Order: sequence, then C-alpha cells, then structure tokens
Amino acid sequence: MSLTRVTNKYNLRQSSISLVALIKGATVDGTTLKLRLHNDSVLTFEDCWLRDHCRCPECYHSSTNQRAHHILDIPEVMIQSVKTNDTNVEIKWNDGHKSTYNVNFLEPYGYENWKLPKWPPVLWCGDSVATKIARISDKEFVNNIEGEKKVFQSLLDYGIAVIEQVEPTMEATEVICQALGGVQHTMFGGMWKVSTNPEHADTAYMNIALKQHTDNTYFTEPAGLQIFHCTEHTNGTGGENVFIDGFYAAMKLKEEHPEDFEFLTKFEVEAQYIGDGRFQKHSAPVIQLDTFNNIKHIRFNSYDRSPMTFKNSQECRTYYRALRNLARYFEDPKNQWQIKLIPGTLIAFDNFRVLHGRTAFTGKRILCGSYVSRSDWLDKARTLGLL
Repeated sequence: MSLTRVTNKYNLRQSSISLVALIKGATVDGTTLKLRLHNDSVLTFEDCWLRDHCRCPECYHSSTNQRAHHILDIPEVMIQSVKTNDTNVEIKWNDGHKSTYNVNFLEPYGYENWKLPKWPPVLWCGDSVATKIARISDKEFVNNIEGEKKVFQSLLDYGIAVIEQVEPTMEATEVICQALGGVQHTMFGGMWKVSTNPEHADTAYMNIALKQHTDNTYFTEPAGLQIFHCTEHTNGTGGENVFIDGFYAAMKLKEEHPEDFEFLTKFEVEAQYIGDGRFQKHSAPVIQLDTFNNIKHIRFNSYDRSPMTFKNSQECRTYYRALRNLARYFEDPKNQWQIKLIPGTLIAFDNFRVLHGRTAFTGKRILCGSYVSRSDWLDKARTLGLL
C-alpha cells in the first residue's frame, strides 16, 4: 500500500502561520484588538489576554520564562491607544502601563492558527512506511543534533523510527533510550527484558502471536514511546514485529462507521493488570480527541479489558460492534507493516498512536527495551525546535 494522506485537516503540512509576518494595521473594538497582516489575515485578541501576555521586564521574567504576576495581581484595564509598525504592536493601557508585542510572538496564538494540530501527523498504512521513516545508525543518532532531528521528526510524522548498528546488549540499548528522552520507570522497572516466561502475568512473555494493541491501557497515563531491540533469536523462526498506524485506522472507522467512531470517543473502556502483587486499573475512551476534534490518543488492548457492565442492552451491543469494527482495521494485513528485528536493529514507536503486535515464534528470543514518557520525548522534540 502506498503512503496515505486522509483528506482532512491532518493533511496540513503547511500551517497558515507565515515565516515572516508583517503588520498592515490595527483597530480596537471595545475590549478586542484586531491586527491586520499583509497577507490579509486578521488576528484577534482580547485586552485581558494581551495584558496577561505582556513581556516587559515588569511583567515577565525572561531568564526563567515565567510570568512575574499572579493572575489576581494582573489589573483589569482597557486599551487606551495602539501604535504599529511592520513587526511590532505597542499598546498603552489606561493605567499608564505600556506593552510591546512582536507579531511573530502573536501570530501562533490567533485562533485560526491555534486550532491546527500542533504537529499534523502523516497517516500511513502498509509496508511502504518503511521507506519513509528515519533509519539511521546509532553513531548518526547519539550526540548528533542532525541525527536526533531526523529521528524525532520521524516519530512526530509517522510515529516510528529505526536505529541500526546498535550493540546487542542491554547497556547499548539503554544509551539509545536515554537519547530518546530518558528511561521511564514503571512497575516493570526501567530497562526490561522480554523472553518466554510462563510465570510472568503477561502474554508478552509467551511465544504466541499477539494481535495489535497499545501498552499500559491500565495506567492513568500510558508510556509515550516504546523501544524494542531483539538482542537474540536462536534455534527458531517467526517473531516478526507488526505495526499499524492507529490514527489511520480510526480515521477509516470515522469514514465508514461514523456512529462507532463517535461511540469510541465517548465511552470509557476499563482495563486492568493483575499479577506480581499489582492491581492496576483505569478507564478511558479508546479514541481520544483534542479540543478541536483531532485524534490525539489511541488506547486499545483487547487482552487487558476489565469485566464491565452496561446501562442497557443497546450500549452493550454497540460496545462490541464498535470495538470489533475498529479491530478489523487493526488486523487487516494490508494496513500493517511487518519487520523482523535482528540484533543491532532497534525500533522506537509512539505508544499513543502506533499499535504493535507480534507473530508466533519458536526458539530462544530475547527482546530488551524500555518506555519513555510522553512528556520526556516531546520535551526533547521541543528542545530540537521541531515543535
């Protein structure tokens, strides 16, 4: 299958935010400032927002990037006058205070720009994604800004990146995990190793096939990234890792079964983990949307669902129909990408977006890796200037 862009606002690879904005003029209408730009767009701001965002030394600590005043100390004042040039707006307030705003600071906060996805994902289905994602060596990635940008941009765009020529050890894998934002410690530890272990209370530790799922649906906040590195597979076959773009599947569900999409964005599915002296439980919609109805999180693991009850028979039947219809997209081979991880090849993927599974295998197979919290990997992407 070719790389797919669904025809909706996710296609936006270019925001309406201009690289160099120039001011044409400004008007004040009551409590509202309207800023006209040379590209004929209009930015609208309320006076209370503008005063809150004054960046003068009295109102803002530039050394710490923090406001200087508590919200109760910000005066409720009115705009007295406005002056503009090509790049700046100067406001004089009726309490005598003056504020100056650069248009490049203001432009992203115009509502029409603000409501766009913060990073519009490139939706994909099938194995052609393998030629689109970042695929670089560990030497190109670790302590290399350009390599880091390639990997993190790939994670933002496609939800997946591959790093090769990694020494097949836990220690070398940890170096990569740290470079991806830092090892997240959970009840499974920090760095972990997965091999066949019938005593472990998780199907991942068996050699059976695993269908598509995301991890940690029983956590309040699941892991952000997952990192897999198969450090050994001997005397056996199988064990291919299988991935699918959950955002793509959800958009197909919205297109073909809109009532099921709507149900899964509102109904909270409960998941649980019981074992090893732990009892984790959390409930949330399978498809989570942001304020502007963009998909921001897929939370799906058929194996970890808790026993649930329903308010009536219709809700019960809708629940099973909607989950099955979504799962059919997840399990459709033409939507999936399979990759056989070998020692030295490490894959990182976005656990909020990309579902993963595995084919059955024989022999001795050891997979090591870790989680990286969403806060930490997005922090790294921001410091690289990608967000």
